[in-house]
Amino acid sequence: MARLWHLSVFETPTNFYVVGSDVSKTRYRLLKIGRLGMQTLDIAEVGQNYSKSDIMELLATVSEGSSIVFTQNEKQLAGVDRQKSLIERASDAFGLLGAVRFLEDYYLLVVTKARVVAMIGYHEIYKIEEVILIPLAIQGIPVNNPDELRYLKLFQSVDLSTDFYFSYIYDLSRTLQENVLGISGWSKYKQVDKNETSQFSDSKFIWNGYLLEPLRKNAVSEQWFIEVVHGYVGQQIIELPCSRLSLTLIGRRSVEYAGTRYLKRGANCRGQVANDVETEQIIWDTRSSPNFTTGKFSSFVQRRGSVPLIWSQDPATRGVVGKPVISIDINEPHAQTAAAHFRELRKKYGNPLVVMNLVKRRENRRHETLLHDQFLKAIKYLNIFLPKAERIAYLSFDVARCHKTGNVLSKLEEIGLRCAVQHGWFQSFPPLYCRKLRPTSLLNDFEPLLSSDGRFLLQHGIFRTNCVDCLDRTNVAQFGIGKVSLGFQLYSMGVVGEPLLSSSSEVCRIYEDLMDQHGNTLALQYAGSQLVHSIKTYKKISVIQERSRDVIQTLSRYYSNTFGDYDKQNAINLFLGVFRPRSASCHLWDLGTDHYLHFPVDFKMKADYCAWFVDPDYWGSLYGLDDWKYTDDSIFPSVNMAVSVSRCHWLFSPEDLYYIYYRLWEFSRLDDLIREQKDLQKSVMIDGVNQSIAHCYSFAKLWKQDLNDKGNVKQEKTPLSDDDDEEDEPLLKSDTEAHYECGFTTVSKLRVMTSTNREMVLDRKNSSRRVMCLGILTTKEAYGYEVRKPSDADMAKYVKYAQLGSCSSSCKDFHALGKPKRINLSTSVIPDYSHLEPTSFFKSDSVYSVSLLPVSKASMKVCTESVECAWQGPKSPSQIDLEKYENYALQRRLSFALQIPSS
Repeated sequence: MARLWHLSVFETPTNFYVVGSDVSKTRYRLLKIGRLGMQTLDIAEVGQNYSKSDIMELLATVSEGSSIVFTQNEKQLAGVDRQKSLIERASDAFGLLGAVRFLEDYYLLVVTKARVVAMIGYHEIYKIEEVILIPLAIQGIPVNNPDELRYLKLFQSVDLSTDFYFSYIYDLSRTLQENVLGISGWSKYKQVDKNETSQFSDSKFIWNGYLLEPLRKNAVSEQWFIEVVHGYVGQQIIELPCSRLSLTLIGRRSVEYAGTRYLKRGANCRGQVANDVETEQIIWDTRSSPNFTTGKFSSFVQRRGSVPLIWSQDPATRGVVGKPVISIDINEPHAQTAAAHFRELRKKYGNPLVVMNLVKRRENRRHETLLHDQFLKAIKYLNIFLPKAERIAYLSFDVARCHKTGNVLSKLEEIGLRCAVQHGWFQSFPPLYCRKLRPTSLLNDFEPLLSSDGRFLLQHGIFRTNCVDCLDRTNVAQFGIGKVSLGFQLYSMGVVGEPLLSSSSEVCRIYEDLMDQHGNTLALQYAGSQLVHSIKTYKKISVIQERSRDVIQTLSRYYSNTFGDYDKQNAINLFLGVFRPRSASCHLWDLGTDHYLHFPVDFKMKADYCAWFVDPDYWGSLYGLDDWKYTDDSIFPSVNMAVSVSRCHWLFSPEDLYYIYYRLWEFSRLDDLIREQKDLQKSVMIDGVNQSIAHCYSFAKLWKQDLNDKGNVKQEKTPLSDDDDEEDEPLLKSDTEAHYECGFTTVSKLRVMTSTNREMVLDRKNSSRRVMCLGILTTKEAYGYEVRKPSDADMAKYVKYAQLGSCSSSCKDFHALGKPKRINLSTSVIPDYSHLEPTSFFKSDSVYSVSLLPVSKASMKVCTESVECAWQGPKSPSQIDLEKYENYALQRRLSFALQIPSS
């Protein structure tokens, strides 16, 4: 049996029996859990399949002829003899979430309610709505142990019915590209033992890995329990005249260094950053096959996370109004923390790595600038040891400053066009032939990375975005980059003629709504409130309600960070197993800080300072780099990612997926068909991808602000400033919103898009094949300065410098002449030439010769005595020094004797 979809839990005085069945409820299996163990998990799996009649007969045998009570209501159990009856504690559950123990016996976590929120091909994604916690001890919950009850209450404060997702036949911990490559390539590799397949899921995004440890240590089969991810999953169906598209957005939150806003900043010693989220957008043409290998699927992945340095913000320095002070806790000259973080990104995604830092570069009061400078310094150091083509591309983009000019989204679109063609995107079908015949100018520099068999187009590298909180500004930046990539994905599917998505189109509005929901969910998880500045805030046309909404969310975030973050952080540490309670150790609530839980005292970084990009596991000796094979697979790991076969892939064959998807064992009922039709009506029907919102909704602009009145409305400042708030700083003409470092040009070439060209592409009547002006880099982007006409003062200096060469006297004779004779060197061309004398301390030196300074006899004596002391050892003290020491010792003895009181 491959997977258990339905579980029931039965209780007897001495045991628990968990009965599981497949999706069609034709085959059953049994799991027995003993209740007599003292603080140990006594669990055993019966290694055979049962039919429904067999399992009912077995339960009747267990109950010894007594009645089987099918209820979970405690009130209905009042008149039941628990010593003789078989009580059903959970019915038709979805799976086991794990088992946990605090100070006493174990508790079993069972998912009892869940609903389907998205479908990707054959695969359903469920959102957990209810989880029950069943105590395995005979006496139930130990009410006489207050510490146990406090741990239990703290554990249950993690709301498992909010933003936790799982799938039976799809590995949510990995991207679509990894899943498809695993399915298509798993048969080429040696099949692994089914009890060891859990290691192939990405543990970085599995939130119940700690809870599953007791079950796996007891050799329980993987088919019993489910692995959950925490984050966001949203899906929207788009009906087109020629196609029906499913747009899915998935956000996976990392379990490493997880926590709340001000308590988890930066990174830990292993390079694992706070608020680390992998965002993936998936498009599926639902009119194609639901099979990954034959259907039309496409995806694009980006990453967000805190600045990978060891830094913090103490909420105590915030006060009632203001921002907490940013402090760099450890200054690392070799940037080991950042190196560990980027080494992980290179290993998972390959090259190129593009970093967009949204932290402010210039401020009146130095706050975020400190973080920006340290991050840039670390990346510059790491790039020293990388080949030019593999260096980390760094971009600094000041969203707050650019927002004042009103072109944030257009600037992000420009940045996205520079990077999207370098990373590419994933698609499960070969490129369309019509795209080869009539290619677009936007893809002139695009070099696709194909799988070994040429079937799949692969994404390589990652676009990493961060600000201080990685919430508001990061979300709008990811929306801008994702919008550009969405255009390329639709273009590769043949839905649009040009890979550009109009900002006023209905598809863009749908994607914007998904990204706003995605950002609000992540903000609630990390900061305790929704986004303070949504994507609408950065648009030229803003909804009126956005202004009051910003104030409310800022107040909500302040309250959560001030009063609720510490308990929430303790709950997360307990849930993830960062802190494991022991009877003889300190309790979690007695710890003054959880710093040493994430920064072990005995931790030592194994990676080399220079070869930081090499995984420490590859180092066999001091010269292990010679044994490490640097191949293309290390640059593009996605090519060989099929070796990481998830446990979901070998569980089901294509025939099984077809059987599960169409449910051939059950009849179709009329009410189910009507319900499906209602769900179908929730999809958005449009005539074209770039169809304007105004054509879909008659009242779309009813609550929009007029562009002509934009200057008459002044947005109010919130009373409590936030890290993503925009301060009123003067705009300098020399400042640029986007600053590209020199290494950025090695990754991408400049692409400039004007509004005129964009409208020409989106207009059917005036469409043009060439919509971009491709040119060479400007000197500002290539060398950091701008070539312009020099000022009059600069020209005067240059003329004066050039006239120095017309002096007849030789520079060798300058120091040979006395000061009175130097006055004669002045010329009529340069009247003040006599004042141009060297300011060096060594007056007798020049660029041609240097005279050594004489050494005094006292200095020579000190040097000689120092050398002799190092060579022959210290000399015996002189008679005068001995007399001084004896006098000093005598005075010490006398003073000590006077301090002793008389008896």
